[in-house]
Amino acid sequence: MARRLLLAFALIAPALLSACQRRIGSSCKVSTDCSIRGDRVCDLSHLVDGDGDLDPNGKGECIIDGCTPSACPREGTCMQVYGAEFLSVACDPELEDRPRAYSDELVDRIAACRADPASESYIDGEPVACNDCDSHEVCLPEGLCADILSVRTSCRKECSSDSQCRDGYECRESGSNGVYRVATPAYPFGNGTVKICMPVRRAPDE
Repeated sequence: MARRLLLAFALIAPALLSACQRRIGSSCKVSTDCSIRGDRVCDLSHLVDGDGDLDPNGKGECIIDGCTPSACPREGTCMQVYGAEFLSVACDPELEDRPRAYSDELVDRIAACRADPASESYIDGEPVACNDCDSHEVCLPEGLCADILSVRTSCRKECSSDSQCRDGYECRESGSNGVYRVATPAYPFGNGTVKICMPVRRAPDE
């Protein structure tokens, strides 16, 4: 009888554990709301109440932190996000640390950046680049320097419309503002864009 009970428990245990996991993007207060196995955490960086309004006593969302492209469940996708507080210095993504032969078409662009090498005049064909970002920063495709130490990867809720996101979130295209698909050696800002649930962008007076 005891062996039968142990066998029955062994068969239903995986189902019980699975049932105790909330989907990526679900609301949560603590990480155990997302998974009792510790493989999902509660992101509390954006707290909203049941109506989707900002509330310090509200709930965050379930994510998988430190993901890889193959580590997300089917409702999620692995994203890399740079700290927004560092996105303030403008740069030229085509010229930042990428020397090109100087020509008349680069006159204005080189004049607008911190050129390397620094010079008041350049010779046609001379290699020249921009150097606006610090050594620990990368120039994002939208033309902003981002601290590479601030980048964080996590599984986020993939979507095609706002109706698939919980209150306080909206379905938006990635690929800008420091939010990209996870990097690969061939694609440092991810291969293509994807829509994910992100906090609703509110007007300044809201």
